[in-house]
Amino acid sequence: MMILKTFRYLFFTLLAGIFVLFVFTFAVKRTPENNYKNLNQTDKQLFDELTLQYKTFAEKSEQIWTANYRYDKKPLILIRSVKNKFIWNYIYLVNAGKLIDTSKYTKIHFPGNPYLQDVYATTSLGTTSLQYWFPFAFDYSTLGNQEVLAFKYYPELFKNGVTFPDFSFFSMHEAFHLYAQKDWKYDADAKASTNPYPHNNENYNLLKKEYVLIDTALNTTDTVALNKIMKEWVQVRNSRYAKWPQLIGETNLEAIEGTAKYIELKYAKLIDHKKKQGPTFSQALDSLLKSGQNYSFLERSVFYSTGAALGYILDRLDPAWKEKITESPTHKGQTQYQILKSRY
Repeated sequence: MMILKTFRYLFFTLLAGIFVLFVFTFAVKRTPENNYKNLNQTDKQLFDELTLQYKTFAEKSEQIWTANYRYDKKPLILIRSVKNKFIWNYIYLVNAGKLIDTSKYTKIHFPGNPYLQDVYATTSLGTTSLQYWFPFAFDYSTLGNQEVLAFKYYPELFKNGVTFPDFSFFSMHEAFHLYAQKDWKYDADAKASTNPYPHNNENYNLLKKEYVLIDTALNTTDTVALNKIMKEWVQVRNSRYAKWPQLIGETNLEAIEGTAKYIELKYAKLIDHKKKQGPTFSQALDSLLKSGQNYSFLERSVFYSTGAALGYILDRLDPAWKEKITESPTHKGQTQYQILKSRY
């Protein structure tokens, strides 16, 4: 009898949940107004930031990545949600007109804005929308035959003082993974793993040498001196990889995540975005080792930044590095480390 009561309770709870979801979807959800001036403040902030992104890529894409990577032309699904990401209200489709028939959706007009000419709103994408009830920050959806970034946004993403996640940089970072790195295989088959990571003083001492060299390289203006510094940096890395071969996974993380971080930094500089100056690599490592905590930072997170830093260094030493690192079905790329290693 108890089992039967439990089953009935679960059944009616599930039924009530489905009913509430149905009512919310069809009775509460509302498509936004069809003109920018009538949108709510959060949506205006969203499109203001998107406009700045698109304008910058349209005019200076080669200063961010390459002239061929036009983020401003890529399709995007923007899902208005609340901070917990469970509840969402409506969807904007950006640059999707060439992928699907958008005539059944509400076109949003942006008078005088040449960068947002293909924006539509809807409260549903049919069965595709079901995945949006999961509390993710971003996901991928298929429109037509193309995989598209689906990104949730909410008011807190646009508040002053928010460092992460931040809409402009977070969306750009994830879009780069999907659109620019679609054929990159650096992180396939666990190649970006550094396990088991050598948390010992021998490795930490070599890391200190590496980080001091990167810090010095980033502040060196003389190309001859820079080559000398990076030659020594390669030698130190070679020593670590000879001792712990699994650490070669660092270089694949730098290739994948470091380049995505690199475009964030390049974009930030172009729009004169004021980011708080963080510690140098050697300062950050000293602080971490003194604290005796967060050693896992060395296993993955740090390579977002070291990969980006190596990109800046290669801008000066090998301007063709972006073509060399880019993988395609017909071209096997080289990581930043491999490109530098080949020089010395």
